[in-house]
Amino acid sequence: MTRTDVHRPSAINTADYSFVAFECIRVDGLEACQIQLDNRARIRSHMERTGGSYSTHAHGGNCMVCGNANAIYTALFHHEPSNTYVRMGSECTEKVDMQLDRVAFHKFKDGIYQWREAQAGKRKAEAALAERGLSGAWAIFTATATVGEPFEERTTRDIVGKFCRYGSISEKQFAFLGRLLRQIDERSQTQERRSAEQAAATPIPDAMLQGRVVIRGEVVSFKTVDSPFGRSRKMLIKHQDGWKVWGTAPSSLVAEKGDTVAFVASIERSREDVKFGFFSRPSLINQGAERPSNF
Repeated sequence: MTRTDVHRPSAINTADYSFVAFECIRVDGLEACQIQLDNRARIRSHMERTGGSYSTHAHGGNCMVCGNANAIYTALFHHEPSNTYVRMGSECTEKVDMQLDRVAFHKFKDGIYQWREAQAGKRKAEAALAERGLSGAWAIFTATATVGEPFEERTTRDIVGKFCRYGSISEKQFAFLGRLLRQIDERSQTQERRSAEQAAATPIPDAMLQGRVVIRGEVVSFKTVDSPFGRSRKMLIKHQDGWKVWGTAPSSLVAEKGDTVAFVASIERSREDVKFGFFSRPSLINQGAERPSNF
């Protein structure tokens, strides 16, 4: 069939065409791809303004100039004389000397590719988590994040996000996700238990506020903190009577969460909570520390 339409390669007058947007002909799931949605929005807006529509000339393929059926990524141009829109593959835009931003075209194609890769990563992550009984982690990842989201949900979302992005996570991360999900399931009971412990705790004794004293208790947590003076390792200690103190761990302390430790330090009681305080100038007892009166 001999073509006689104005969009055949030999008849194109580049001055009559203006670029509108990019398109990806594959539509499998791309209705959720943001870069595709943005370009489609530009097309709709342009068509609403001109009242034009896609050209209906016979061309036999995705590229409406040469008829190439394999032109997946195309650029859409508006033909002002006929008020029609014509889709062109990248090769045809070069042959007909169209003024097209090649960098933007490659960015569009890369955006589609990256989105497809992300979807494949999500499918892999969802299946792997379900296989290990961790579907709850996927549910948290796909749910809308809230302001002030708890550590467990925030961390779960981060790990699953990295799984989707990089295609795998370590066995330790799988195990950590399991612990996080258990903590979420047991959160209400944990909060009730902590509230009961707090109610039963006694205030920090006045005797513990007199100079340097021996602090003996369980390590509740450790945290590394950065400041203008450098990095330090903080720890929270719970005394057997329930009161707690927070401060910088002795530099040579070797301990883990749950261990019982003893060291010498000064304590200042919190103004807001008589059952909580801050310790300072800590030193281990077995490293030549002075022997306070309560030793």
